[in-house]
Amino acid sequence: MRKIISSFTTIGASLALAIHAQAIFVEDIGVSPSEVTFIKVTNFYTGGAWAGINKLLIDGVATNGFCIDPFHFSRTSSGYSFVPLADAPKGHLMGAATAEEISKLWAMAYSPNMTAPEAAGLQIAIWEIVGGANFSLVGSSVKGANDYGASVLLQDVANYSGHGARLIALTGPGQDYVVQNPRAVPESGTTLSFLAMTLLCLVSVRGFRKISPKPTL
Repeated sequence: MRKIISSFTTIGASLALAIHAQAIFVEDIGVSPSEVTFIKVTNFYTGGAWAGINKLLIDGVATNGFCIDPFHFSRTSSGYSFVPLADAPKGHLMGAATAEEISKLWAMAYSPNMTAPEAAGLQIAIWEIVGGANFSLVGSSVKGANDYGASVLLQDVANYSGHGARLIALTGPGQDYVVQNPRAVPESGTTLSFLAMTLLCLVSVRGFRKISPKPTL
């Protein structure tokens, strides 16, 4: 027997189109590549969670992102909207300085081809930046207590002199997400057509999944 890793999952989110205010369906299809880590969020949750790149389909378009909200579980909802990164996550707004730190961290470390430990390290670093004193790693995993290089990333970003990535936040009833601003992506082919329709290239994340305590065959 082995435990299934499951969670409240974000299957749908409604996003306003710039022209027609048409709802956009966001399907959370997994966190990959990823590692399991054990976390504590004050007055909210202590246990296992997936950390890595969040894979979604947004109106059938595959996109990547990260969770910026360790204070809420992901959930199925149509109440999401885009806001400046500084204006998320709800209830714990990070402000301009923290948003700039995350944008530099993304520019410095993110790659769509990153390994599972690299993706986990970036996600944990984002959680530590946003969560502050309310977030910590606890317990141990198969590999022992491991931040997957998050502490090194946080040290390196303090000395990073390059430009930050152009990011935007997705906020709603469940957890909030950071996504890459589509206007930073070259407008060509399918991407150009998608932007012409929505005026927003949508990227999102699956974020925070807790470990189910129920074993299964």
